[in-house]
Amino acid sequence: MKTNAEKRTYERHSYTASIVFSYLNKEHCFEAQTLNHCAEGMCFKSNFFLQPGATVYIKVKKFHPNNSCTGLCRGLRSATLAKVKWCDEKLDADVFSYGVGVKYYEPHY
Repeated sequence: MKTNAEKRTYERHSYTASIVFSYLNKEHCFEAQTLNHCAEGMCFKSNFFLQPGATVYIKVKKFHPNNSCTGLCRGLRSATLAKVKWCDEKLDADVFSYGVGVKYYEPHY
């Protein structure tokens, strides 16, 4: 049986960044924190349940304590639209109650 890691096309990078997100075309934003990311999406933790299939706007508030970003940031978009793929409640959560996985929408030029 394959695990999720084996199904991934791109290498995941663990990196913590403060982000805000909102449902597309909604004003209210929610605070969250990235757990990992790759070229096609990210995983973050949040206190807000996100409906799988929903489109969200995500913006990075702060990349790194010294505002520099090394190779660990490759694939982490500073602002993007993404589709919620899954949202799981974290029973052992310290601050954030949900883990969320999103897939970036590809830009159309």
